Amino acid sequence: MNTQEIELQQLPFSVNKKKLTALYVASGMTERQIRDGINTIIADNRKLPSDKPVNVQNIWNCEFMEFVDTYGLPKGYKK
Repeated sequence: MNTQEIELQQLPFSVNKKKLTALYVASGMTERQIRDGINTIIADNRKLPSDKPVNVQNIWNCEFMEFVDTYGLPKGYKK
């Protein structure tokens, strides 16, 4: 193992929006990109009306995994 390699952390099983934002802001995404992306995934999975804002704080694991599949892993994490 190279001494310059960084030990990757295990990706958490589930997160809330605040934790998701913290993970991906550190990877270079803007908060707006993260919120828009996860809100779209939540609205699709939970079949929420499109004319109402998504007022959800906790993200289901399947929604989190879909976000990771769409936008990639955050820096420093592995699946």
